[in-house]
Amino acid sequence: MTDIAIITGGGGGLGREIALGLAGAGYGVVVADVDERAAHTCAALVEGYGVPARAVRADVRDDADLDRIVAAARELGGPRVLVNNAGGWTPGRQYPAATAAEWGATIQLNLVAPMRLTQLVLEPMRAHGGGAVVNVASSGGVGFDPYGSPEYGAAKAGLIRLTSSLGALDGVRVMCVVPDWIGLDRAHAQWERMSAAERDRSGPLIPPSEVVAVVRDLIRDGAGGTVVELPGGGPLTVHAPRDGWPGRSG
Repeated sequence: MTDIAIITGGGGGLGREIALGLAGAGYGVVVADVDERAAHTCAALVEGYGVPARAVRADVRDDADLDRIVAAARELGGPRVLVNNAGGWTPGRQYPAATAAEWGATIQLNLVAPMRLTQLVLEPMRAHGGGAVVNVASSGGVGFDPYGSPEYGAAKAGLIRLTSSLGALDGVRVMCVVPDWIGLDRAHAQWERMSAAERDRSGPLIPPSEVVAVVRDLIRDGAGGTVVELPGGGPLTVHAPRDGWPGRSG
C-alpha cells in the first residue's frame, strides 16, 4: 500500500518541489493549497509518477479546511507524512504598522495552523503504525538581528521551538527544516536586481533540491525533535536529540 503525504502550500514554490520529490520516492500526495488550480496542476504531475494524488483547495487558517485535508488523506489510506510548508509574510505592512488582525493572521498561518494540523493527523498516523511531521520554518526565526517582518520571524521561531518541544509523540516524529533564502523563481528575479554588495551580504541562494533532500532524509531517518538549518553557502547544521540523526551531514 502506498504511503500518503500531506503537503500544505503544495501548489507552487517549495511545496510543489517537495510534493514532486516525495512522489518520486513513491509517496502518494495530498496537495493542499489556497490556489485550487495550482493544487490540481501539481496533483496531476504527482500522478505522473504512478502514485495517487488528491488536490484540496484549502486555507490552513480555516479549521473546516484542515478537516477536509485530513479527510482526503484518509480516503487515500493515510496519512503517514505531513509537511507543514504553507506560510508567508503579512502582505503590505508588518508589525507594528499592521493591525492586530493582519499580524494575527500571519501568526495563524505560520504557527497555529501547523500546530492544529499536526494535532489532527496524530490519530490517523498512529492507526497506520506511526508517521512523520516535517515543519518548514525559516532562518528568519533564528538569531538576534533586526528583521523586516517581526510577526513572521516570531512565528517561525515558535515553529522551531514547537518541534524541539514535541519530539516524538507515541510513534509520530516531529521534525523541522530551517532554510535560508531558497532559489525559487521569485528569489532569482530579486537576486538579479541586487547589487554585488547586497548579494555578498545575503549569501547564495539555496537550491530547492537541497531542501527537498533534507525533508526526505528526515522523513526516512530523522529522530523526533531534530531541527536542520540550511544556511546559504554553508554546511547544514543538525540540532538533534540525544539519539542523533542518521541522515545527511556536512
